[in-house]
Amino acid sequence: MIRIAKLTKIDFLVVIVIVMIGLVHLPFPFDGDQAFFRLGALEMQQGKVLYRDFWDIKQPGIFYFYFLAGNLFGFNEIGIHVFELIYMVLFSIILLLTLKSYFQHQIIASLVPLLTVGVYYIVSGAWHLTQVEALIGFPLFLCLWLTFNSFKYEGKQRFFLLLISGFIGGIVLLFKFVFLLILLSFWLTILMYSILIKRHGIQQTIIDICLPICIGIIFPLLVFASYFVWLNSFSIVYQTFFIDPPRIIANTNSALDKIDLISGIKWFLQNFYPLVLLAIVAVYLSLYKFKNILTLLLVIWCIFGLGIIGIQYTALWEYHYLLLFVPIGILATKGLDILWDSLKQLSSSLPTILLIFLLFFPLSSTLTKKSITLVNNNFALTEDTRFKYQTVLRKKYASLRSEANLISQPGSLPGEIYVAGDPSIYYFSGRTQATILRGWALEYFLPEQWPTLLEQLDSSKPPYIFIDYKPQAIIKESFPKMLEFIGQRYSILRQNNNGIWYIIK
Repeated sequence: MIRIAKLTKIDFLVVIVIVMIGLVHLPFPFDGDQAFFRLGALEMQQGKVLYRDFWDIKQPGIFYFYFLAGNLFGFNEIGIHVFELIYMVLFSIILLLTLKSYFQHQIIASLVPLLTVGVYYIVSGAWHLTQVEALIGFPLFLCLWLTFNSFKYEGKQRFFLLLISGFIGGIVLLFKFVFLLILLSFWLTILMYSILIKRHGIQQTIIDICLPICIGIIFPLLVFASYFVWLNSFSIVYQTFFIDPPRIIANTNSALDKIDLISGIKWFLQNFYPLVLLAIVAVYLSLYKFKNILTLLLVIWCIFGLGIIGIQYTALWEYHYLLLFVPIGILATKGLDILWDSLKQLSSSLPTILLIFLLFFPLSSTLTKKSITLVNNNFALTEDTRFKYQTVLRKKYASLRSEANLISQPGSLPGEIYVAGDPSIYYFSGRTQATILRGWALEYFLPEQWPTLLEQLDSSKPPYIFIDYKPQAIIKESFPKMLEFIGQRYSILRQNNNGIWYIIK
Protein backbone atom coordinates (compact mmCIF):
# COMPACT_ATOMS: atom_id res chain seq x y z
CA MET A 1 0.00 0.00 0.00
CA ILE A 2 2.68 2.49 1.02
CA ARG A 3 6.09 2.32 -0.55
CA ILE A 4 8.89 2.42 1.98
CA ALA A 5 12.38 3.28 0.74
CA LYS A 6 15.39 1.11 1.47
CA LEU A 7 18.32 2.29 3.54
CA THR A 8 21.53 3.11 1.71
CA LYS A 9 25.11 2.90 2.93
CA ILE A 10 25.06 6.64 3.61
CA ASP A 11 21.89 6.16 5.68
CA PHE A 12 23.61 3.56 7.83
CA LEU A 13 26.58 5.89 8.24
CA VAL A 14 24.25 8.69 9.40
CA VAL A 15 22.59 6.35 11.92
CA ILE A 16 26.03 5.44 13.28
CA VAL A 17 26.81 9.16 13.68
CA ILE A 18 23.52 9.61 15.57
CA VAL A 19 24.48 6.76 17.88
CA MET A 20 27.88 8.34 18.51
CA ILE A 21 26.31 11.71 19.29
CA GLY A 22 23.84 10.01 21.60
CA LEU A 23 26.58 8.11 23.42
CA VAL A 24 28.12 11.40 24.49
CA HIS A 25 24.86 12.13 26.34
CA LEU A 26 24.38 8.80 28.12
CA PRO A 27 26.13 9.87 31.36
CA PHE A 28 24.32 13.24 31.47
CA PRO A 29 22.97 14.07 34.93
CA PHE A 30 19.31 14.30 35.85
CA ASP A 31 17.81 17.72 36.29
CA GLY A 32 14.94 18.20 38.74
CA ASP A 33 12.23 17.25 36.25
CA GLN A 34 14.00 14.07 35.14
CA ALA A 35 14.66 13.06 38.75
CA PHE A 36 10.96 13.55 39.49
CA PHE A 37 9.82 11.47 36.49
CA ARG A 38 12.26 8.77 37.54
CA LEU A 39 10.91 8.89 41.11
CA GLY A 40 7.33 8.42 39.92
CA ALA A 41 8.32 5.55 37.61
CA LEU A 42 10.28 3.85 40.41
CA GLU A 43 7.33 4.07 42.78
CA MET A 44 5.13 2.56 40.07
CA GLN A 45 7.66 -0.25 39.74
CA GLN A 46 7.35 -0.82 43.49
CA GLY A 47 3.58 -1.28 43.23
CA LYS A 48 2.22 2.22 43.77
CA VAL A 49 -0.54 3.50 41.48
CA LEU A 50 0.03 6.74 39.63
CA TYR A 51 -2.20 9.61 40.84
CA ARG A 52 -3.64 7.50 43.69
CA ASP A 53 -0.35 6.79 45.50
CA PHE A 54 1.94 9.23 43.68
CA TRP A 55 0.32 12.42 42.45
CA ASP A 56 1.30 14.88 39.74
CA ILE A 57 -0.65 17.09 37.37
CA LYS A 58 1.04 15.73 34.22
CA GLN A 59 -0.46 13.13 31.91
CA PRO A 60 0.90 9.59 32.41
CA GLY A 61 2.90 9.16 29.18
CA ILE A 62 6.17 10.53 30.53
CA PHE A 63 5.98 8.38 33.67
CA TYR A 64 5.32 5.24 31.62
CA PHE A 65 8.28 6.12 29.36
CA TYR A 66 10.57 6.28 32.41
CA PHE A 67 8.90 3.16 33.86
CA LEU A 68 9.68 1.17 30.72
CA ALA A 69 13.21 2.61 30.50
CA GLY A 70 13.94 1.89 34.14
CA ASN A 71 12.67 -1.68 34.03
CA LEU A 72 14.70 -2.42 30.90
CA PHE A 73 17.96 -0.63 31.65
CA GLY A 74 17.87 0.65 35.24
CA PHE A 75 16.41 3.61 37.12
CA ASN A 76 19.54 5.77 36.74
CA GLU A 77 20.94 8.28 34.27
CA ILE A 78 22.53 5.67 32.02
CA GLY A 79 19.45 3.45 31.95
CA ILE A 80 17.01 6.26 31.08
CA HIS A 81 19.32 7.76 28.45
CA VAL A 82 20.07 4.38 26.83
CA PHE A 83 16.35 3.84 26.31
CA GLU A 84 15.99 7.37 24.92
CA LEU A 85 18.87 6.74 22.53
CA ILE A 86 17.25 3.54 21.23
CA TYR A 87 14.00 5.50 20.85
CA MET A 88 15.75 8.29 18.92
CA VAL A 89 17.72 5.88 16.71
CA LEU A 90 14.45 4.16 15.78
CA PHE A 91 12.99 7.59 15.03
CA SER A 92 16.01 8.36 12.82
CA ILE A 93 15.48 5.16 10.84
CA ILE A 94 11.77 5.96 10.41
CA LEU A 95 12.67 9.43 9.09
CA LEU A 96 15.04 7.89 6.56
CA LEU A 97 12.52 5.29 5.41
CA THR A 98 9.57 7.64 5.05
CA LEU A 99 10.98 10.90 3.67
CA LYS A 100 13.09 9.80 0.68
CA SER A 101 10.46 10.88 -1.83
CA TYR A 102 10.20 14.34 -0.24
CA PHE A 103 13.70 15.26 -1.42
CA GLN A 104 15.23 15.50 -4.89
CA HIS A 105 18.74 14.49 -3.85
CA GLN A 106 19.20 11.26 -1.94
CA ILE A 107 22.43 12.41 -0.31
CA ILE A 108 20.50 15.33 1.23
CA ALA A 109 17.62 13.05 2.25
CA SER A 110 20.12 11.02 4.27
CA LEU A 111 20.87 14.10 6.40
CA VAL A 112 17.35 14.33 7.90
CA PRO A 113 18.26 12.51 11.14
CA LEU A 114 21.30 14.75 11.63
CA LEU A 115 19.26 17.94 11.30
CA THR A 116 16.52 16.65 13.61
CA VAL A 117 17.64 14.05 16.15
CA GLY A 118 21.31 15.03 15.89
CA VAL A 119 20.56 18.70 16.51
CA TYR A 120 18.25 17.80 19.40
CA TYR A 121 21.08 15.99 21.17
CA ILE A 122 23.65 18.67 20.40
CA VAL A 123 21.60 21.59 21.76
CA SER A 124 20.22 19.74 24.79
CA GLY A 125 21.60 19.95 28.29
CA ALA A 126 20.56 18.03 31.39
CA TRP A 127 17.35 20.06 31.65
CA HIS A 128 16.23 19.30 28.08
CA LEU A 129 16.87 15.57 27.65
CA THR A 130 13.88 13.19 27.98
CA GLN A 131 11.35 15.96 28.42
CA VAL A 132 7.84 15.45 27.03
CA GLU A 133 8.34 18.02 24.26
CA ALA A 134 11.43 16.17 23.04
CA LEU A 135 9.96 12.66 23.12
CA ILE A 136 6.64 13.57 21.50
CA GLY A 137 8.25 14.47 18.17
CA PHE A 138 8.37 10.80 17.11
CA PRO A 139 4.64 9.98 17.42
CA LEU A 140 3.63 13.43 16.16
CA PHE A 141 5.69 12.84 13.02
CA LEU A 142 4.05 9.45 12.48
CA CYS A 143 0.62 11.12 12.75
CA LEU A 144 1.67 13.76 10.24
CA TRP A 145 3.14 11.23 7.80
CA LEU A 146 0.11 8.92 7.95
CA THR A 147 -2.21 11.90 7.47
CA PHE A 148 -0.16 13.07 4.49
CA ASN A 149 -0.21 9.63 2.86
CA SER A 150 -3.96 9.33 3.35
CA PHE A 151 -4.27 12.13 0.76
CA LYS A 152 -3.17 9.62 -1.88
CA TYR A 153 -5.78 6.92 -1.20
CA GLU A 154 -9.51 6.34 -0.96
CA GLY A 155 -11.73 3.74 0.68
CA LYS A 156 -10.25 1.06 2.93
CA GLN A 157 -6.67 2.24 2.46
CA ARG A 158 -7.47 5.76 3.66
CA PHE A 159 -9.57 4.35 6.53
CA PHE A 160 -6.66 2.18 7.69
CA LEU A 161 -4.12 5.00 7.52
CA LEU A 162 -6.34 7.42 9.43
CA LEU A 163 -7.20 4.71 11.97
CA ILE A 164 -3.50 4.26 12.77
CA SER A 165 -3.01 8.04 12.77
CA GLY A 166 -5.81 8.38 15.31
CA PHE A 167 -4.40 5.56 17.45
CA ILE A 168 -0.97 7.20 17.59
CA GLY A 169 -2.72 10.52 18.26
CA GLY A 170 -4.31 8.92 21.32
CA ILE A 171 -0.83 7.95 22.55
CA VAL A 172 0.28 11.56 21.98
CA LEU A 173 -2.55 12.78 24.21
CA LEU A 174 -1.38 10.48 27.00
CA PHE A 175 1.76 12.63 27.08
CA LYS A 176 0.00 16.00 27.03
CA PHE A 177 -3.62 16.84 26.22
CA VAL A 178 -2.75 20.24 24.79
CA PHE A 179 -1.02 18.52 21.85
CA LEU A 180 -4.53 17.85 20.55
CA LEU A 181 -4.28 21.26 18.85
CA ILE A 182 -1.43 20.01 16.63
CA LEU A 183 -3.23 16.75 15.89
CA LEU A 184 -6.42 18.57 14.94
CA SER A 185 -4.44 20.85 12.63
CA PHE A 186 -3.17 17.78 10.71
CA TRP A 187 -6.59 16.18 10.44
CA LEU A 188 -8.42 19.40 9.56
CA THR A 189 -5.92 19.96 6.76
CA ILE A 190 -6.86 16.68 5.08
CA LEU A 191 -10.52 17.48 5.61
CA MET A 192 -10.21 20.91 3.97
CA TYR A 193 -8.06 19.46 1.16
CA SER A 194 -10.68 16.82 0.35
CA ILE A 195 -13.54 19.32 0.38
CA LEU A 196 -11.94 22.38 -1.24
CA ILE A 197 -9.38 20.85 -3.62
CA LYS A 198 -10.78 17.43 -4.51
CA ARG A 199 -14.39 18.68 -4.34
CA HIS A 200 -15.67 15.72 -2.34
CA GLY A 201 -19.06 15.88 -0.66
CA ILE A 202 -18.89 17.57 2.75
CA GLN A 203 -21.04 15.11 4.72
CA GLN A 204 -19.46 11.95 3.31
CA THR A 205 -15.93 13.38 3.62
CA ILE A 206 -16.47 14.25 7.27
CA ILE A 207 -17.64 10.69 7.93
CA ASP A 208 -14.82 9.09 5.92
CA ILE A 209 -12.12 11.11 7.71
CA CYS A 210 -13.47 11.63 11.23
CA LEU A 211 -14.79 8.10 11.85
CA PRO A 212 -11.45 6.21 11.62
CA ILE A 213 -9.60 8.96 13.47
CA CYS A 214 -12.13 8.93 16.33
CA ILE A 215 -12.06 5.13 16.59
CA GLY A 216 -8.26 5.17 16.64
CA ILE A 217 -7.85 7.98 19.14
CA ILE A 218 -10.41 6.57 21.57
CA PHE A 219 -8.75 3.16 21.91
CA PRO A 220 -5.57 4.11 23.90
CA LEU A 221 -7.57 6.63 25.96
CA LEU A 222 -10.18 3.97 26.72
CA VAL A 223 -7.53 1.46 27.78
CA PHE A 224 -6.00 4.06 30.09
CA ALA A 225 -9.38 5.05 31.58
CA SER A 226 -10.40 1.39 32.03
CA TYR A 227 -7.23 0.68 33.98
CA PHE A 228 -8.01 3.39 36.53
CA VAL A 229 -11.70 2.43 36.67
CA TRP A 230 -10.57 -1.11 37.52
CA LEU A 231 -8.43 0.34 40.36
CA ASN A 232 -11.32 2.54 41.57
CA SER A 233 -9.13 5.59 40.94
CA PHE A 234 -10.80 7.18 37.91
CA SER A 235 -12.32 10.00 39.96
CA ILE A 236 -8.80 11.07 41.02
CA VAL A 237 -7.62 11.00 37.41
CA TYR A 238 -10.64 13.00 36.24
CA GLN A 239 -10.06 15.58 38.99
CA THR A 240 -6.35 15.79 38.11
CA PHE A 241 -6.82 16.25 34.36
CA PHE A 242 -9.99 18.29 34.02
CA ILE A 243 -10.78 20.06 37.31
CA ASP A 244 -7.38 20.98 38.78
CA PRO A 245 -5.52 22.51 35.77
CA PRO A 246 -7.78 25.57 35.25
CA ARG A 247 -7.88 26.11 39.01
CA ILE A 248 -4.08 25.94 39.22
CA ILE A 249 -3.78 28.49 36.43
CA ALA A 250 -6.26 30.78 38.18
CA ASN A 251 -4.55 30.28 41.54
CA THR A 252 -0.99 31.03 40.36
CA ASN A 253 0.45 34.27 39.11
CA SER A 254 -0.88 34.56 35.55
CA ALA A 255 1.42 37.38 34.52
CA LEU A 256 3.78 36.82 31.62
CA ASP A 257 7.26 36.01 32.91
CA LYS A 258 9.38 38.25 30.69
CA ILE A 259 12.66 36.74 31.94
CA ASP A 260 11.60 33.20 30.97
CA LEU A 261 10.20 34.50 27.68
CA ILE A 262 13.44 36.22 26.69
CA SER A 263 15.57 33.32 27.96
CA GLY A 264 13.55 30.74 26.00
CA ILE A 265 13.55 32.72 22.75
CA LYS A 266 17.26 33.45 23.12
CA TRP A 267 18.05 29.75 23.69
CA PHE A 268 15.94 28.73 20.71
CA LEU A 269 17.43 31.27 18.28
CA GLN A 270 21.02 30.67 19.40
CA ASN A 271 20.69 26.94 18.80
CA PHE A 272 18.27 26.70 15.89
CA TYR A 273 18.99 29.76 13.76
CA PRO A 274 20.87 27.74 11.06
CA LEU A 275 17.88 25.44 10.68
CA VAL A 276 15.41 28.34 10.73
CA LEU A 277 17.26 30.09 7.87
CA LEU A 278 17.22 26.94 5.75
CA ALA A 279 13.59 26.27 6.69
CA ILE A 280 12.60 29.72 5.40
CA VAL A 281 14.02 28.76 1.99
CA ALA A 282 11.95 25.56 2.03
CA VAL A 283 8.78 27.37 3.02
CA TYR A 284 9.16 29.98 0.30
CA LEU A 285 10.00 27.64 -2.58
CA SER A 286 8.43 24.32 -1.61
CA LEU A 287 5.20 25.76 -0.22
CA TYR A 288 4.69 29.13 -1.88
CA LYS A 289 5.83 28.09 -5.38
CA PHE A 290 5.17 24.34 -5.56
CA LYS A 291 2.28 23.97 -3.05
CA ASN A 292 3.79 20.85 -1.43
CA ILE A 293 1.27 19.36 1.01
CA LEU A 294 3.90 17.77 3.26
CA THR A 295 5.63 21.14 3.59
CA LEU A 296 2.26 22.68 4.46
CA LEU A 297 1.74 20.13 7.24
CA LEU A 298 5.21 20.80 8.65
CA VAL A 299 4.56 24.55 8.63
CA ILE A 300 1.23 23.97 10.36
CA TRP A 301 3.06 21.92 13.01
CA CYS A 302 5.42 24.87 13.60
CA ILE A 303 2.57 27.38 13.79
CA PHE A 304 0.45 25.38 16.21
CA GLY A 305 3.54 24.32 18.16
CA LEU A 306 4.37 27.98 18.73
CA GLY A 307 0.76 28.52 19.72
CA ILE A 308 0.99 25.78 22.36
CA ILE A 309 4.21 27.28 23.68
CA GLY A 310 2.44 30.65 23.88
CA ILE A 311 -0.53 29.15 25.73
CA GLN A 312 1.88 28.12 28.49
CA TYR A 313 2.93 31.75 28.96
CA THR A 314 3.19 31.42 32.73
CA ALA A 315 6.03 28.90 32.29
CA LEU A 316 7.93 29.62 29.07
CA TRP A 317 10.83 27.26 29.62
CA GLU A 318 13.54 26.44 27.11
CA TYR A 319 12.62 22.80 26.62
CA HIS A 320 9.13 23.77 25.39
CA TYR A 321 10.77 24.86 22.12
CA LEU A 322 11.90 21.27 21.52
CA LEU A 323 8.35 20.74 20.31
CA LEU A 324 9.61 22.31 17.06
CA PHE A 325 12.89 20.46 16.46
CA VAL A 326 11.33 17.83 14.17
CA PRO A 327 9.41 20.06 11.71
CA ILE A 328 12.14 22.71 11.60
CA GLY A 329 14.82 20.05 11.05
CA ILE A 330 12.89 18.45 8.18
CA LEU A 331 12.16 21.84 6.59
CA ALA A 332 15.83 22.82 6.96
CA THR A 333 16.84 19.65 5.14
CA LYS A 334 14.34 20.51 2.41
CA GLY A 335 15.85 23.99 2.16
CA LEU A 336 19.31 22.47 1.76
CA ASP A 337 17.88 20.11 -0.86
CA ILE A 338 16.49 23.05 -2.83
CA LEU A 339 19.79 24.96 -2.66
CA TRP A 340 21.89 21.93 -3.59
CA ASP A 341 21.58 22.33 -7.37
CA SER A 342 22.61 25.98 -7.20
CA LEU A 343 25.55 25.17 -4.94
CA LYS A 344 26.79 22.42 -7.27
CA GLN A 345 26.77 24.80 -10.23
CA LEU A 346 29.30 27.12 -8.58
CA SER A 347 32.73 27.04 -10.23
CA SER A 348 34.38 26.73 -6.84
CA SER A 349 33.34 24.62 -3.86
CA LEU A 350 34.79 27.20 -1.47
CA PRO A 351 31.56 29.26 -1.13
CA THR A 352 29.59 26.08 -0.35
CA ILE A 353 32.09 25.00 2.30
CA LEU A 354 32.13 28.49 3.79
CA LEU A 355 28.31 28.63 3.90
CA ILE A 356 28.02 25.26 5.62
CA PHE A 357 30.77 26.22 8.07
CA LEU A 358 29.09 29.52 9.01
CA LEU A 359 25.69 27.87 9.42
CA PHE A 360 26.69 24.86 11.46
CA PHE A 361 29.78 26.05 13.34
CA PRO A 362 27.81 26.83 16.55
CA LEU A 363 26.34 23.31 16.60
CA SER A 364 29.65 21.60 15.87
CA SER A 365 31.33 23.78 18.50
CA THR A 366 28.80 22.72 21.14
CA LEU A 367 29.22 19.04 20.31
CA THR A 368 32.99 19.40 20.38
CA LYS A 369 32.91 20.95 23.85
CA LYS A 370 30.70 18.15 25.15
CA SER A 371 32.96 15.51 23.61
CA ILE A 372 36.15 17.07 24.99
CA THR A 373 34.59 17.22 28.47
CA LEU A 374 33.72 13.53 28.19
CA VAL A 375 37.24 12.61 27.04
CA ASN A 376 38.82 14.68 29.82
CA ASN A 377 36.80 12.62 32.31
CA ASN A 378 37.96 9.28 30.87
CA PHE A 379 34.67 8.78 29.00
CA ALA A 380 32.81 8.61 32.33
CA LEU A 381 33.32 4.86 32.43
CA THR A 382 33.63 4.55 36.22
CA GLU A 383 31.30 5.87 38.89
CA ASP A 384 33.82 8.50 40.02
CA THR A 385 34.67 9.81 36.54
CA ARG A 386 30.98 9.78 35.59
CA PHE A 387 30.04 11.86 38.61
CA LYS A 388 32.87 14.28 37.89
CA TYR A 389 31.61 14.59 34.30
CA GLN A 390 28.06 15.18 35.58
CA THR A 391 29.11 17.92 37.98
CA VAL A 392 30.71 19.80 35.08
CA LEU A 393 27.37 19.68 33.26
CA ARG A 394 25.28 20.45 36.34
CA LYS A 395 27.12 22.29 39.09
CA LYS A 396 24.46 21.58 41.71
CA TYR A 397 24.86 17.80 41.39
CA ALA A 398 27.68 17.62 43.94
CA SER A 399 25.76 19.51 46.62
CA LEU A 400 22.63 17.41 46.02
CA ARG A 401 24.58 14.19 46.51
CA SER A 402 26.17 15.69 49.60
CA GLU A 403 22.72 16.33 51.07
CA ALA A 404 21.66 12.76 50.31
CA ASN A 405 24.84 11.37 51.88
CA LEU A 406 23.80 12.85 55.22
CA ILE A 407 20.96 10.33 55.56
CA SER A 408 22.87 7.47 53.92
CA GLN A 409 25.40 6.94 56.71
CA PRO A 410 25.49 3.83 58.95
CA GLY A 411 22.96 4.28 61.71
CA SER A 412 20.66 6.54 59.70
CA LEU A 413 16.94 6.08 60.32
CA PRO A 414 15.28 3.87 57.65
CA GLY A 415 12.15 4.73 55.71
CA GLU A 416 10.71 7.00 53.05
CA ILE A 417 11.50 10.70 53.24
CA TYR A 418 9.94 13.97 52.13
CA VAL A 419 11.87 16.53 50.08
CA ALA A 420 10.48 20.01 49.41
CA GLY A 421 13.00 20.80 46.70
CA ASP A 422 15.00 19.03 44.03
CA PRO A 423 13.91 15.35 43.67
CA SER A 424 17.52 14.41 42.85
CA ILE A 425 17.95 13.97 46.62
CA TYR A 426 15.59 10.99 46.40
CA TYR A 427 17.76 9.56 43.64
CA PHE A 428 21.07 9.94 45.47
CA SER A 429 19.68 8.70 48.80
CA GLY A 430 18.04 5.65 47.25
CA ARG A 431 14.77 6.52 49.00
CA THR A 432 11.25 7.23 47.81
CA GLN A 433 8.60 9.78 48.73
CA ALA A 434 6.70 9.35 52.01
CA THR A 435 3.65 11.30 50.82
CA ILE A 436 1.29 11.05 47.87
CA LEU A 437 1.58 14.75 47.10
CA ARG A 438 4.92 15.88 45.72
CA GLY A 439 7.49 18.27 47.13
CA TRP A 440 8.48 19.49 43.65
CA ALA A 441 6.87 22.64 42.16
CA LEU A 442 4.97 23.59 45.31
CA GLU A 443 4.12 26.94 43.73
CA TYR A 444 1.38 25.14 41.78
CA PHE A 445 -0.36 23.66 44.85
CA LEU A 446 -4.06 24.35 45.31
CA PRO A 447 -5.26 25.68 48.71
CA GLU A 448 -6.88 22.38 49.75
CA GLN A 449 -3.73 20.41 48.92
CA TRP A 450 -1.73 21.99 51.73
CA PRO A 451 -3.79 20.50 54.61
CA THR A 452 -3.87 17.20 52.69
CA LEU A 453 -0.08 17.23 52.51
CA LEU A 454 0.10 17.94 56.23
CA GLU A 455 -2.20 14.97 56.93
CA GLN A 456 0.01 12.73 54.79
CA LEU A 457 3.13 13.85 56.64
CA ASP A 458 1.38 13.22 59.94
CA SER A 459 0.30 9.71 58.95
CA SER A 460 3.48 8.60 57.15
CA LYS A 461 5.88 10.10 59.72
CA PRO A 462 8.96 10.31 57.47
CA PRO A 463 12.17 10.07 59.53
CA TYR A 464 13.73 12.91 57.54
CA ILE A 465 12.36 16.02 55.86
CA PHE A 466 14.44 18.32 53.66
CA ILE A 467 13.21 21.82 52.79
CA ASP A 468 15.03 24.02 50.31
CA TYR A 469 14.86 27.77 50.88
CA LYS A 470 12.67 28.60 47.87
CA PRO A 471 10.01 25.99 48.80
CA GLN A 472 10.30 27.16 52.41
CA ALA A 473 9.30 30.67 51.35
CA ILE A 474 6.36 29.25 49.39
CA ILE A 475 5.25 27.17 52.39
CA LYS A 476 5.60 30.16 54.73
CA GLU A 477 3.41 32.27 52.47
CA SER A 478 0.83 29.63 51.49
CA PHE A 479 0.53 27.36 54.54
CA PRO A 480 2.67 28.34 57.57
CA LYS A 481 0.97 25.60 59.65
CA MET A 482 3.20 23.10 57.90
CA LEU A 483 6.33 24.79 59.27
CA GLU A 484 4.71 24.87 62.72
CA PHE A 485 3.97 21.14 62.44
CA ILE A 486 7.56 20.38 61.45
CA GLY A 487 8.89 22.52 64.29
CA GLN A 488 6.81 20.55 66.80
CA ARG A 489 7.53 17.05 65.48
CA TYR A 490 11.07 17.43 64.13
CA SER A 491 14.46 18.76 65.14
CA ILE A 492 16.96 20.45 62.84
CA LEU A 493 19.59 17.94 61.78
CA ARG A 494 21.63 20.24 59.54
CA GLN A 495 21.25 23.64 57.95
CA ASN A 496 23.43 25.05 55.17
CA ASN A 497 23.21 27.01 51.93
CA ASN A 498 21.21 24.24 50.23
CA GLY A 499 18.40 24.02 52.79
CA ILE A 500 17.40 22.48 56.10
CA TRP A 501 17.35 18.82 57.13
CA TYR A 502 14.89 17.84 59.84
CA ILE A 503 14.94 14.58 61.83
CA ILE A 504 11.89 13.23 63.60
CA LYS A 505 11.91 13.64 67.39
